[in-house]
Amino acid sequence: MQVRNYCLVCEAETKNPKFCSSSCAASFNNRHKPKRTKKQTSCRTCGSPLTVSRNKYCSPACDPTKRDWSKTTIAEIQAEARYQGSAQIRRMARKLWQEQNPKPVCFCCGYTQHVEVCHIKSIASFDAAATVAEVNAPSNLVGLCPNHHWEFDRGLLRLPGLEPGPIV
Repeated sequence: MQVRNYCLVCEAETKNPKFCSSSCAASFNNRHKPKRTKKQTSCRTCGSPLTVSRNKYCSPACDPTKRDWSKTTIAEIQAEARYQGSAQIRRMARKLWQEQNPKPVCFCCGYTQHVEVCHIKSIASFDAAATVAEVNAPSNLVGLCPNHHWEFDRGLLRLPGLEPGPIV
């Protein structure tokens, strides 16, 4: 009398007592006896547990790269990144400037090899309640070569028509 064996994974008839192939055996063993335990991960922003372990954030609202920075105030940024607040604002200004000026040119001399984004009215001169949209307004940004940027930041260079004033 011959005993009929069925694969524990795909239920195909087999001569082997448990599996029809090494692929089915591996599938079964990997599912029932994992070599690595899954570690619980949590959202980097709010700390809630994540359902997918490779994710870093629980939702787009927690992902700082997806955040609507235009409504965020300087005080909020400085509270989150205590010593890096102005650096984050400058990084956003560079991104905005590069989107609007794919081929940047120095406002003073026309240099094109390396143009830096400069805030006409400095970040530090804004009130803490000012939004990032106000600080990084296109009317407050100008492209300057490194030499002119250095001179402008130290008050050695005056740009006609671009004096610090009310940002529109």
